[in-house]
Amino acid sequence: MAALRQVLLGLVCALVAMGMVSGQDTTSSSTSDNKLLCMAEMVSNIETSCSKPDIQGYYVALESLLKDYLRKCFHTNFSSSRALHTMLPDLGDSVTDYFKNVSETFKDSESVEVVPTFVPAAQINSEIEFELEHNLTNSHDGWVLDPMGMGSIFNFDGFQDLTATVKPAVIASNASDIIKWDDVHPYFQRKFLVVTLPLDGNIKLLYYRRDIFEANNLTVPRTWEEVVAVATSLSRLGVLGPDGRPASPFCFDRRKDCHQSYFDLIAILAPYMQYNGSSQGVIFEPSTIRAFDRNPALVDNAAMAKALTLYSALIGLSPMDYKVEDKCDVVGAAPADAGRAMAQRFANGTCLMGVGLGDFFKAFKTSPFRGKLGVALMPGSFEVLNRTSNQLVPCAADTCPFGTVVPAQPGPSASDGGPSITRVLNRAPFAAGGGWVAAVNARTPNDYRNYSIGFFSHLASPAESWQRVLLPESSFDPYRLEHFSNLARWNESGYEPADTAAYLAHANESFSHPNIVLDLRTPGTKLFRDIYESGLANLTTGSSVDSVVALMNQTFYKLLLDPQQKQFRSLLADTYLATINYNNIQNLNGTAGGDGGGGGGSPSWLPIAIVLPTVGALLLIAAGVVYEVRNNRKHKNLFGKVVPPGVGPDTTILVTEIQDYNQIVDALSSEAVDRLLKDHNDCLRRLLLRHSGYEGSCEADSFVLAFHSPKDALLFAMEAQAALLNVSWPDELLSLGCCSQLWVQGIMPTAKPKALDDILDVSDEPITPAGASKIKALTPGLGSHLDGHGHGHFGSSGATLPSLVNVPATETYTFSNACRRAWKEASKEDSNKVRIFCGPRVRMGLHAGVHSEHDISHSKADGGRTTYSGDTVVLARAVAQAAHGGTVLLSEETYKKLPLERLWDKYLVLHMGEHRLRDTLPNLNLYHALNRTLEGRLAYVGPMTSLLQVDPGVLDAPVGCVTVAFMNVVGAQTLLSWNADVAQQAIKIFHTVVGDELKRRKGYLVEAVDGLFLAAFQRPSDAILWALECNEAMIKQDWPEDLLAHELCEELVISAPTKEGEVINTVVFRGLRLKTGVDTGQVLGEVHAMTGRMTYRGKVMNRAARIASTASTGQVLCSSDSWQLAMSADSQVMLANKVSGTSLGQFRLKGVAEKIEIHHCRKVSNVAPARRASSLVMSMADHWKWEQHLSGHGGGGMGMGGMGMGMGMGLNGNGNGGLVGNGDMGGMGVVGPEDVLLGGDSLRGAMLSPRSFTRGTGSCRQRQGSDPHLDAANAAHLGIELAADDN
Repeated sequence: MAALRQVLLGLVCALVAMGMVSGQDTTSSSTSDNKLLCMAEMVSNIETSCSKPDIQGYYVALESLLKDYLRKCFHTNFSSSRALHTMLPDLGDSVTDYFKNVSETFKDSESVEVVPTFVPAAQINSEIEFELEHNLTNSHDGWVLDPMGMGSIFNFDGFQDLTATVKPAVIASNASDIIKWDDVHPYFQRKFLVVTLPLDGNIKLLYYRRDIFEANNLTVPRTWEEVVAVATSLSRLGVLGPDGRPASPFCFDRRKDCHQSYFDLIAILAPYMQYNGSSQGVIFEPSTIRAFDRNPALVDNAAMAKALTLYSALIGLSPMDYKVEDKCDVVGAAPADAGRAMAQRFANGTCLMGVGLGDFFKAFKTSPFRGKLGVALMPGSFEVLNRTSNQLVPCAADTCPFGTVVPAQPGPSASDGGPSITRVLNRAPFAAGGGWVAAVNARTPNDYRNYSIGFFSHLASPAESWQRVLLPESSFDPYRLEHFSNLARWNESGYEPADTAAYLAHANESFSHPNIVLDLRTPGTKLFRDIYESGLANLTTGSSVDSVVALMNQTFYKLLLDPQQKQFRSLLADTYLATINYNNIQNLNGTAGGDGGGGGGSPSWLPIAIVLPTVGALLLIAAGVVYEVRNNRKHKNLFGKVVPPGVGPDTTILVTEIQDYNQIVDALSSEAVDRLLKDHNDCLRRLLLRHSGYEGSCEADSFVLAFHSPKDALLFAMEAQAALLNVSWPDELLSLGCCSQLWVQGIMPTAKPKALDDILDVSDEPITPAGASKIKALTPGLGSHLDGHGHGHFGSSGATLPSLVNVPATETYTFSNACRRAWKEASKEDSNKVRIFCGPRVRMGLHAGVHSEHDISHSKADGGRTTYSGDTVVLARAVAQAAHGGTVLLSEETYKKLPLERLWDKYLVLHMGEHRLRDTLPNLNLYHALNRTLEGRLAYVGPMTSLLQVDPGVLDAPVGCVTVAFMNVVGAQTLLSWNADVAQQAIKIFHTVVGDELKRRKGYLVEAVDGLFLAAFQRPSDAILWALECNEAMIKQDWPEDLLAHELCEELVISAPTKEGEVINTVVFRGLRLKTGVDTGQVLGEVHAMTGRMTYRGKVMNRAARIASTASTGQVLCSSDSWQLAMSADSQVMLANKVSGTSLGQFRLKGVAEKIEIHHCRKVSNVAPARRASSLVMSMADHWKWEQHLSGHGGGGMGMGGMGMGMGMGLNGNGNGGLVGNGDMGGMGVVGPEDVLLGGDSLRGAMLSPRSFTRGTGSCRQRQGSDPHLDAANAAHLGIELAADDN
């Protein structure tokens, strides 16, 4: 044994020498570092091999280890005695051809032949189970399988652990670079053991024909009851299908052989059954699944009866030419993917609405109705099942924490003027099937396991994933973050932009939903599915709901309570609870199930990997410890030292500085300064190794640190800020004001907060940017939750915000001021206090991306230390110097590379605006990262130390009483459908122009998507002036000529005589045309977890949006609240800018219960001369025709309909889309230059406001008393002659 150990030692030394020599020949230090990592793994494996029982075992192990080492570290391949055998599903000609091609491609690149065996998709899981159960000698080296069968297959212990492939301790076969695990949607990632690689993502969505819904004023259904109601309405329309017969209103497949009925039933059942997060489950009751004397199947209850009733109704509205017993004609499909038949029928118009996977979207690529696809989240429910009483109860905020407040009735509110009635809507998106995955056979020889890992890593790579998901005939759906964000890639492949955007947005939102429903991954999954499908077959052939419930319940009872099935029942409980990550959720009856702590929520175990079945808590803890040990060995060499990060986009530089360091040095003794620096440096250096950070340099109080990724740098910074609080600083230091301890305490509101129903919009779901999850920007007042130490946190529960804590409903504050009002200084003895500062305030700046080898230097004199310089260090230092003490600032390059979807529950990242830090540096968007335990620091964060703040950040966002402006480009979707390139170019100009105007008016950008620009203001006068100035600016832009040729954007010029008798041409429209709605009121503010920006909810959001949608082209409309506040607070500003507002009367808007008085805002401007000879010109003869037409209608102001009728411009017809005012028009006269309003406001103003024009003199007159803010002096200033009323 001793001799053998000497041989092993000699082999290790030889390998080390080989690695060193080879490393010297490389041109990049990172290559040498990688080989050192390979050697480290090799040594660890040799140590493990010492446990082999005999000498032969050593020889076998050493041979295998040597091959692995040479292959991974030196890319040396060995000839194989056979090919790599894989089992793949036969999914139809195009997908099977793809798998054949990718197998050939891998053979060419890796010199190993891949021989795929194609098995019918519905049988592949059974084949894999057979191979593993009988331990076949010639079994396959790896498989692509349907995850629904993994619960049974995994029990045979045949899956290779792939955790090191997606999160490698060393760089092996470039697998980590190939898979890009961080780009996989968080839903598909795992916490502990990973045994499969995702290749596909399945999620159910609601699809409908948008053109038919819009033409018939149908509202997209929010609940399953509304689905039935809308489908019934569709059945009465008589829409014809492609065969000339009436189209079916819904698309459900009744054929049992297609296995769709199970998925459709669970999709209906889900929102009634699951409302407390994914851990609550839908199929079995988690709290009783281990009770062997109870039936855990959730069948005999009111929710199942409701779901069966709804299913029966929808089957009756679906195509009738299929029978239950008919064979499924979908070729090459797993059960979850067999819905393609209905997808094709939906695409060709045979049916008009349905639920399905991505097949419905892909089928629309060649549909005659392309561009008319509507997509929505899966319908929800206003009721949920009380699992104690087995009855449905109304969904409420406390029982449905992930629900949304919506109006009780769809469509417009009742017209009785009373308060709106709201309800809580619970949604539970269903991840049906889960999507295809790849697994490696752990029993195959080591060489072939490695080949198999390499092949499936290649198959799971981003490039190959795009090949699969873009195939219209494939059942592979998006599952990578890039799939959801890169719309251009889809469009280049021929998918329609609007259809694609709708599909991807809702699919991504569904995967991110905390109440997503996970499909079964247990032993017996196929048996359970058959129970449901048999019951539904009986239901569709005449059986009653009660008899079907009794039949299914009896079948589950016999199966699960059979004394002979206790072992199966135990395994079922283990795998089911692991699948849903059951963790002691609080059910509706208030009792807790399980043994863990914490509530439901986003699952950490999801469908593409298996967490070890629960054999006990120690096993899971051990798995976590093993992973952490592996993870901490990343980027370390053989001797445990951190390998210096090299050139690369992820290399992140972190610069630290102590605020007021020079003043501290002057105030302290030299001994205290030495103690300060030692304690400070020791604290940071202890944490550095833990996060694989490398110390580049240290000068006095400042470190320059390098990390291999932005995530490592951020985690170090967050932990360092917390650790610095716990250092035993000398009393001499703590006596300084800039280093003293500071305790704070959340201030409870002195008055009862406004009820949420008074703030939130009751007619629509929250208006926020799509895509990512949100966190409420809570302060430690009502609604915040406390940890075990009484520390308040920003959380995802509760409703108290800075805008609601000690901020009166009529006052406006910035988010920064609201935070200051939410905290007060406290003493150490106070309860519920939080210590936010203690000792020196250390500021940190991060910037990612080292792009030049010249920025990295290796010093032999300093022990081989690597130092960093160049642009990255300069930027990181500039970012650090812009921060306040105790603040961690990130550059935008750093922020964009952070996996915030996995960090937001612990850390806040706030957008701090765009800043100019130095004259020699470009403008940078800065982000403030904050540990949630230190959120009280927000009350003490001042403005950034920069030369200029170019764009406001979230701390500048208004809260409390806020003015909201919705600005829309008229006909944006029409323009995008007409010519996407030209329209996008124009929209880019629009965003730039209105964004610049927004900065000038101190507004806050909330959202900018295509033709929508949503902004918030502290003062309504700024919002109104911004909108008017944007209208003016549109006329002055250099628009593409193709755009100006379109009827929605052509230059419109009006020819009119002046008072002196001259005729001038006045530009009314040119380029994109806008319309804007403005309203003021209290909002509920939220900080978006992914963007760090403020988003808003509230009635004011809906009112502003409705006002904007009601406006005609070129109009700026505002509510009476906004106008009155603007004129009372900023009357001089409004008058100086020649802004006039005319009340159009009170109107009842869609979705708004109370009537709203609306004002039309106009700005008197100089004449804009015509710029194109081909402009459409309106003569005074046409003008006279308008006047005659108006005078013949005896009062009652018109919207743009009047203008449209006279001009034939295709604008709104009489009253359609415009507003009907209450004033008398009077006669029109000559329009003088001072009366011409850019954007056509003078003409619209004449028709919409109670102004009259005197033909003889050409003077503009205003009816006295029509505007309460227009007195004689103001009228003179505006050049308006007041006229007596004609009454």
